[in-house]
Amino acid sequence: MNEHDMKDEQNDTPEKSTTNESRRNFLKLGAAGAGLAAAAAGGVTVLKRMEGLPLDHFPLPINDEYVRIDQRNQINTYSFSKKLNDDHPERTKKFHDWNFYEKKKGFFIGPYRDKAAGQGQLDRALGAAGFFSPVSQLGYKSTGMDSLNAGVASWEQTMLAKEKYKFASPEEATLCIKSAARLFGAVRCGITPRDERWDYNPLYDAATDEVLTWEKDFPFKPRSVIVVMVDMDYDAIATAPAWTTDGATGDGYGKAIKLAGQLAVFIRQLGYQAVASMNDLGMNVPYAVAAGLGEAARNGAVITPHYGPRVRVAKIYTDFDFVEYAKPRDFGVASFCKNCKRCADSCPSKAITLGDPSWGPEYSTDPDYIWQASKGVFKFHNDAKLCFKFWIENDGSCAACIASCPYNKPDFWHHRLVDAQNVIAPGPVHSFMREMDILFGYGKVSDPERVTKFWKSGAKI
Repeated sequence: MNEHDMKDEQNDTPEKSTTNESRRNFLKLGAAGAGLAAAAAGGVTVLKRMEGLPLDHFPLPINDEYVRIDQRNQINTYSFSKKLNDDHPERTKKFHDWNFYEKKKGFFIGPYRDKAAGQGQLDRALGAAGFFSPVSQLGYKSTGMDSLNAGVASWEQTMLAKEKYKFASPEEATLCIKSAARLFGAVRCGITPRDERWDYNPLYDAATDEVLTWEKDFPFKPRSVIVVMVDMDYDAIATAPAWTTDGATGDGYGKAIKLAGQLAVFIRQLGYQAVASMNDLGMNVPYAVAAGLGEAARNGAVITPHYGPRVRVAKIYTDFDFVEYAKPRDFGVASFCKNCKRCADSCPSKAITLGDPSWGPEYSTDPDYIWQASKGVFKFHNDAKLCFKFWIENDGSCAACIASCPYNKPDFWHHRLVDAQNVIAPGPVHSFMREMDILFGYGKVSDPERVTKFWKSGAKI
């Protein structure tokens, strides 16, 4: 280092020093960046690889300790039931004397925080409008996206045609279903066999405190699960954890369950039974992984090509099985997540683990504290209670783990080149992707400028 460089180092502010360090790291990774040319030269081969390598097995190892999740232990369900909270005072005591039901009652109705960017009346209005469609207009109960047998996710088999439509082949049936899904707003769609491991058992209706079973209460035995995804607005998610993200989150939920409801009617009109589902009935992430739509990520979400974790997932349970089932795919995401950790660094509640995948939570072994955890799956185990607690304290959505993810990008050509390089030479490019994100200002959370930028995004139309 010469004398001039030493003076610059001494005069750096913390912010400038961070930027300079990112630039230095970026330059050190020039060799990895040069590999982008190879990615471009790979042409069709690289593009196909970016769509993932098909696997003959579910990518997350599962051991004998795994048991299906009781829906009463799903945090959103639990938070809507006074009875469940009253029945388990030990959970409240272990978690900072924090009653989920009582805290949830005050959610989304607190005073405006005009001194905080993105938490004023304008931003609250956007969030209320975003959530208006799925909750108020589509017939959901007060328990929202986790409601059982409600609205467009009703278990009643209305509009069920008496005659079953006969497709010429499973390939034709699959293509027709995906074409209908695209028309109704899906950016991705896959079909997988129903897997009981991913379904809640027993089911629980927090609105009525009824315990339900698949065998006695559900209207039919599902054979297939159609998984669909919708994207959320990039500019709104980028404001995380400001209240403006509620507009994108609520709108994403609304689009996803509307799509699932329409697709369920489409299937029933073909003469087959179908039920739409949002966050109820089963877990979206493993079903999306099984349907070949993405990979399970460090932040607990599913990362899919082109959109990263900036998607909402819904599903349709059906007895129709004359289809071409998808296979899980390796997109290179899991190995990237082991090294990146930007979502964990950006998480305001520190709910996301910085550790490697494990068979169970490493933040605690106390059963009264980890009651919501899914043990026996080799994955990243996060403390969802801390995430939920921050939502309540923030009085709005967060989405920092989505906004900070390097896969969460507008679909520009240079971003796709970086994704391609990660696919063909994953090891060297992990640090490159992270540092490039920092260098060019992507993934920065709690940034007032992002809020200002969002409220100018209307100029695009």
